[in-house]
Order: sequence, then C-alpha cells, then structure tokens
Amino acid sequence: MDTNVSLKLEHVFDIRIEFGERFTFGPVVGGGRQGYTPPSGGVIEGPRLNGRVVPMSGADYATVRADGIVDLNAHYLLQAKDGTYIYIVNRGYISPATAGEPGAQPAYFVCTPQFKVPIGPHDWLTRTVIVGSGERRSSPDHTIFRYYAVVP
Repeated sequence: MDTNVSLKLEHVFDIRIEFGERFTFGPVVGGGRQGYTPPSGGVIEGPRLNGRVVPMSGADYATVRADGIVDLNAHYLLQAKDGTYIYIVNRGYISPATAGEPGAQPAYFVCTPQFKVPIGPHDWLTRTVIVGSGERRSSPDHTIFRYYAVVP
C-alpha cells in the first residue's frame, strides 16, 4: 500500500455573507444555546464561481455547545453570475479565541459545504470535495469564507 498519498488545495471562490439581526435562545434541552442568523445578502468572487448570496434565503442555525464550541449548520441560496441558483449547506466548527482576548478571531473556524445545483456549468460543485475557512468581521456584521477544492 502506498502511504505517500498527498492532497492539494486549490482556491475556488470566496463568499462574503452579510447578516442582519442575530437571534440566540436557550439553554435548550440537551445543553447549549440555539442560534438563528439569516443572511441579508453577500457576494461570491473567485476563479471558479462568481455571483451573490440571495437575501433572506436561509439562515445559519448554529448551536453553541456548553463547552463553547459552535456547531455551524448554515443553509443559504446562492446565485451564480449566469443566473443559476445554488443551494449550499455549510457545516463545520467554530472554536472561540483564547479567553481574555475580546474581539479576537476564533481559534478554529472550518467548514465543509455541500451543494445542490442544476445540471450544467456549476455541477462540478456536486462532485468535488470542498473545504473552507471563515473569518468573522463586524461593522457591518459579516463573515468571509474562503473555499478550496481538494485535489489529488
């Protein structure tokens, strides 16, 4: 068995998601708190995909666990520049910054999106393993995701 398998990451696109009001409630049964944050818009830019985030087309239904880790569970509708609608389900984890660092970026913010798209120029999204990292920004409230295709 060859144990020298290597994988590379190829940058495919970035998404800037803008948010309106954030809602959090709890504690919920089983522990933690439940979040709900709908997108107010956003843009997609990159070498393999460009377009926009469709406003109010879904939400981030993140769960803040009792240990402070955020289970990311976001569902949105994207629209490619050619008009094609793309459904994204983005799952991952956000680990808060080290205690005592107010306003610091999360120590770990990584996601694995999955896509549903019509047959056509963007269906490569449904047969490509994609990973991403996120960065929260404020004023205005938005997150920037950078996505990479995993290639042999």
